[in-house]
Amino acid sequence: MSEQLQLQQWLCFQIEEETYAHPVSQVREILDYLAPVPVPGAQHCVEGVLNIRGEIVTIVSGKHLLGLEQQHRDTEHIIVIETSAGLVGISVDQVDKINLLNDEEMVPSERSKASSPVKGTLNHQQQLLILTDFERCINQVEEYE
Repeated sequence: MSEQLQLQQWLCFQIEEETYAHPVSQVREILDYLAPVPVPGAQHCVEGVLNIRGEIVTIVSGKHLLGLEQQHRDTEHIIVIETSAGLVGISVDQVDKINLLNDEEMVPSERSKASSPVKGTLNHQQQLLILTDFERCINQVEEYE
């Protein structure tokens, strides 16, 4: 019973060929990809903004946040997360499923950059998951502006 209390829900998604996971507690909704309206002068990682049910949401490239080059657009979904700065959408290639993961099994990563969203890795059912904390790097983007 106590082991079950340590499990948290994580939303698993794909960018390029890797599988990532983000805490479900911060996820507000998942949308099919819609092309956002570009914002002149925005940072390179900002794809634009969308009006989602009356709220203006900044859409940020998940690939750019993870330090990957955007060779071609193959994103299919936007994960809308709640941050201290408000709602932010992260574009991803594919959304897979929700897994129950034990945080204590995570191997923390050494963050080479202060704005890296990667918290660590976890081996789950013969698959390596890269655990993310997008709120941290979104806060860095907000401070830059």
